[in-house]
Amino acid sequence: MDKPGNYYQSINRVLFHQIPETAMRILEIGCASGMFGAALKEQNPQRYVVGVEYVPAVAEVAKTRLDEVYAFDIQVQDLPDSIALQSFDCIVFGDVLEHLTEATSVLRKLLPYLKPDGQVVACIPNVQHFSVIQQLLTQNFQYHGAGLLDKTHVNLMTLPNMFKMFLDAGYLPQLKQVIHNGAIDEGFINSLNPVLGYLGIVPERAKLTLEAFQYVLSARIQQANLNRLATWQNKVKPQACTVVVAANNALQYNNNIAASPELARNDRQHQLLPITGARHMAEAWQYSLVHAEHNWIVLVHQDVYLPAGWLEQVQYAWHEAEKKLKQQVAVLGVAGVSKIKDADFCQLGACVDRVMTFAPSAALPELCQSLDELVLVFRKDRFLPELSADLGFHFYGTDAVMRAQEAGLNAAVVDLPCFSNSSRVDHHMQDEDLKQKALAFHRLWQHRLPVFTLVAQFQPEQIVFNH
Repeated sequence: MDKPGNYYQSINRVLFHQIPETAMRILEIGCASGMFGAALKEQNPQRYVVGVEYVPAVAEVAKTRLDEVYAFDIQVQDLPDSIALQSFDCIVFGDVLEHLTEATSVLRKLLPYLKPDGQVVACIPNVQHFSVIQQLLTQNFQYHGAGLLDKTHVNLMTLPNMFKMFLDAGYLPQLKQVIHNGAIDEGFINSLNPVLGYLGIVPERAKLTLEAFQYVLSARIQQANLNRLATWQNKVKPQACTVVVAANNALQYNNNIAASPELARNDRQHQLLPITGARHMAEAWQYSLVHAEHNWIVLVHQDVYLPAGWLEQVQYAWHEAEKKLKQQVAVLGVAGVSKIKDADFCQLGACVDRVMTFAPSAALPELCQSLDELVLVFRKDRFLPELSADLGFHFYGTDAVMRAQEAGLNAAVVDLPCFSNSSRVDHHMQDEDLKQKALAFHRLWQHRLPVFTLVAQFQPEQIVFNH
């Protein structure tokens, strides 16, 4: 398809400044005429830049600027055998992934070409931009020759779609920068407030996402997944899981946990058990224990997305944790806190939470004192706690940990990221229900204090909420 004359000549300066200065071998997918790669080489002449470009005539121009250039469709053709595995410090996608119908597959097949400490850096347009929303509301969805609704954009994404894509492909993504193109009219955003309130979306957060024109993300290999596959794939046969969800929002449920690849495809006969109308998590939990069909039980929020392979990987992670920690595990999670000494604690885990990537540097797996409720994993043949109704829908992860410890068992955090796509923006001190449930937890476990969680620190004489 014909493009404007300058389409292949521009350089994305925001993306350029996100390329690590230490990256010496760089692969650029969709290198166009090679201007971006040439700028990288000008910044450091020692760099070696390889380009892949779909349009042969444009690739010929790029060959005059880059070290190697190949003209083919990366979706249907592999890199040549002359390019070694684990040979690139950085792989760049500058406004390319939205053009690919098989973007996740492309990211997955290029992963082996990254060095273990390498990263992908990508710029992707945001289809949630206010200009697109305005078009939809005025009964238009008009494609153009370039821009957000470029006629060749076949993979339209919001930021959550981008996070899910990278997680499914085996990476841990991180939002690096937001590119803006105009400010939203205050009258327009104010007119949306009733709709946002109806959907449970905080207007301040909506304004941020509606004004984002493009997102720049980086992504690193989930090395723990590769290591577990190599170690456990031939030793452990993954079983079907029961996935338990206390659901009260059909949009969140259908677009997140129910859309998780293993549950949507369900070729392993997993059981997805949504529970509506529960007054507290203890009630939903008791119902699930009666109706769960499988030994492995995953208790998860409705707004959590479990990436491709997660239900298989968590079973490898359980075995890995017990072997490395030399302890019998009763419950696993992906985020929590380890108590170091009386007044000190260490955050543990890896996940993408709304727009932030949570990835403390602590080595995993690790025993923990508390677990966040994002996702908890139990086994019928190991230990099933009786959760407290007094805690409502808060602190039940740590409640489960405390009960497991009193039974002589342990809890652990494993390196297995997921995505929490909550539409809420929590302000702990403004959440009266949270404060009341924190007081209930304080009373319930007074004899075990101090207890540290990701939300609050429970001291014998006070509760301090984390910021």
